[in-house]
Amino acid sequence: MTSIPFDTLKMMERLESAGFTNAQAKAQAEVLAEVIGKEKAHAAERYASKHDVAQELVGIKASIDNLGATLNLKIDRSAAEVKSELIRWVVSVGVLQMALIAALILKLTH
Repeated sequence: MTSIPFDTLKMMERLESAGFTNAQAKAQAEVLAEVIGKEKAHAAERYASKHDVAQELVGIKASIDNLGATLNLKIDRSAAEVKSELIRWVVSVGVLQMALIAALILKLTH
């Protein structure tokens, strides 16, 4: 018989005090114990155990860590691209400025 969360002896005593015979009280207590035991077994099948949930959480945490690493890599690449683009613009503006100054100097000297 499976372990049950109630006292079958106490149930039998209460049924006997209510007018049931010993055999009737014992039969009802055993039937109720079986029903509760089966329900407990079915509940274990229906719901995830703590171990199952913990394993799922480990997988989820690994996925989150992987996603974080991927995002950091993409952010670093984007920052490097922006930095190189900014350097190109600054150099281009500097060259353009020098050409403009040289043209103005040539224009003013003639």
